[in-house]
Formats: sequence, C-alpha cells, structure tokens
Amino acid sequence: ALDAVRNGLATVDRLLARRKRPQRAQASLIAIDPRTGEILAMVGGRSYNQSQYNRATDARRQPGSVFKPFVYLAAFERGEEEGRTDLTPASMTSDAPTTFTFDDQVWEPRNYDDYDGDITWRRALAMSRNLGTIHVGATVGFDTVANVWKRVGVGTPPRGYPAITLGVFELTPFEVAQAYTLFVNGGTVRPLRL
Repeated sequence: ALDAVRNGLATVDRLLARRKRPQRAQASLIAIDPRTGEILAMVGGRSYNQSQYNRATDARRQPGSVFKPFVYLAAFERGEEEGRTDLTPASMTSDAPTTFTFDDQVWEPRNYDDYDGDITWRRALAMSRNLGTIHVGATVGFDTVANVWKRVGVGTPPRGYPAITLGVFELTPFEVAQAYTLFVNGGTVRPLRL
C-alpha cells in the first residue's frame, strides 16, 4: 500500500511539475475485505512525518463517478419493486448534451470526452457516462437516488437534485469503501474495522 501511494504520487508530481504547479499532491489508500469489513491496509497521506492528517478517514471530497453505481442501484430497485421490465442493464439511456432545469436553475453537465448517443445502462455505467447516468437518475427520480444513499447509512445523506447522480456531495474514502461493501453482501453494508 505504501509503495502504491508513493509510486502514484511520483507520477502525479511529474505531471504537476510539467504544468508548473509547485504544490505537492496528497493521496490516501484504503484496502478492505468487503465481505467482512476488515481493513487490510490504510495509508493516510504522503508522509506521516510531514503531516499526521489522515486523508483516508478525515478528508471529505466529492465522490464523483464513484457514486454512479448507486444511481443504477436505485433504478434497479425501482424496477424490482414495481415489476418493471424497462429498468434493467439492457435499458437505453441518452448520452447526449442536455440542459436540465431544477429549482429554477439551469445546469448543463458534460462528459469528460465525447458522447455516445443512445446507450445501454450497462455501457453507460461501464464507460462512466455522465449524461447517461443523469438521465437514469431522472427516470427514477433524484429523491429515489438520495433515499438509496440514506438507506446505505454512510455519511450525510445528500438532497435529491440532478447533480447527486455525479456524486456532487462530500464523503471520505473510508465512507466510500464502507458503502461499497453492500455490493458483495446482498445489500448489507459491513462496518469497517481494524
């Protein structure tokens, strides 16, 4: 774990130097056994001697695309509850530039690179397509996505608004790792433990 963080930070440092950014990056790593919640390794930052701040447990950042599987989980659960056959991995979503209006505010999200047009949910998630994921969230309701996260019981539950689908709220790496345990435990979140 220490070697992985050091090597990753060395790469990031080289990239930042090319961009003439003098500050040194930080990183954290948490490796767990998702079946038991056991923490196998945890690195809280670049150097404990320089900073004792544990970024794995204390640094709150936007989870971004790491949150997208929970959007699809909300949709699949809705499909199961309502007996709908149009909410499956093979369902189609639109991955094209779109403008959303919510609470009288206009939002024009973009993908990191290009757009795929009509795309299956499976591919939208695999390719981390922002617009496709937002449309899935809109299909089942942004409050539904927020309620799924609330049931996960990790971190502070965000409000149901369009940007929730892209992980625009804050979590720690520890909280993200704990939330992901539900995917291998039949929907049960395992508390992380040392």
